[in-house]
Amino acid sequence: MAFAYYARLSRAQQTIYRKSDAIAEIRLPRPETLRPRVAALESALASEDRTATRRASAELIGGLCEAMGLPPVRVEVLAARPSARWGELHGLYTNERGKPITIQLWMRTAKQKRVVAFRTYLRTLLHEVGHHVDYTGLRLADSFHTEGFYKRESSLFYQLVPERRATMPTIEERMKLPVAENLERMGRTADELAAALEGRSDGALSRRPDAKNWSAKEIVCHLRDAEEYFALRLWMMQALQDPPFPVPEQDRWVEDRQYARQDAVAALAAFRRRRQETLAVFDGLPAGGLARTGISKALGHLTTADHAAILAWHDDNHLDQLRRALEGKT
Repeated sequence: MAFAYYARLSRAQQTIYRKSDAIAEIRLPRPETLRPRVAALESALASEDRTATRRASAELIGGLCEAMGLPPVRVEVLAARPSARWGELHGLYTNERGKPITIQLWMRTAKQKRVVAFRTYLRTLLHEVGHHVDYTGLRLADSFHTEGFYKRESSLFYQLVPERRATMPTIEERMKLPVAENLERMGRTADELAAALEGRSDGALSRRPDAKNWSAKEIVCHLRDAEEYFALRLWMMQALQDPPFPVPEQDRWVEDRQYARQDAVAALAAFRRRRQETLAVFDGLPAGGLARTGISKALGHLTTADHAAILAWHDDNHLDQLRRALEGKT
């Protein structure tokens, strides 16, 4: 907790911060009764229908408020996220005197106008509900993004989305999917990383769950540097005939490039730029470009389409690893 942001708080605010940080879990009395509403929200979001998504979001939030004994809130679902240099706004909670308590959620990304991934959208929804819990349930005078706050958010998420639903596709399963689906997954990754990092202290981002597993910061740095490596492979497949891919030394990168001393937000910004460049290359491939091949030491001959599947799988894997690292899990 000893970081610059906390040190700038008043004593009263520090007391609130510590109270929030000390509460790591919210137990729903019967989470299984809310899971049909979660499924309905997933279907509504997949339909890309804003009215249906607002209705499903309101139903889920209403059920959560009822289960936790909280006052109701008004729910608004808007289209593309507002954005600026600091990134994109995912959700907003407002509780002003004389006005209805409101949760606003944005269902499309700012730049590409793509519908937000379901898990990201649900996390944002629960994040804003978390602020409602702080003010009206825990009766805190302020709602800080403490580690306890994020643990409470995660506790709600995993009660509503059991681990069996969170199973990630394997590389083989990814390779069977349409290329467009893998590219769509790749297009969401930077936003999902930003949502996971939002409000976290450098200490939280730097903390490893154990001696062997990477911290959240190290994972973001790895994704940034791996994107450069994957871009090289993509170029080789398009320019050369069955080129053998160089073997990345990712474990050495962590030490040699001093990931622990880097800035996670800057690393994410660099990853976002490189990923946009990668997607632009895929978008501009000539006829037959997806069939171009290269040779992986581990997987053998791979097409450019397979390469998109590997990137999407790589994103899945490290996003899950990052979230678990932030929760202190291996």
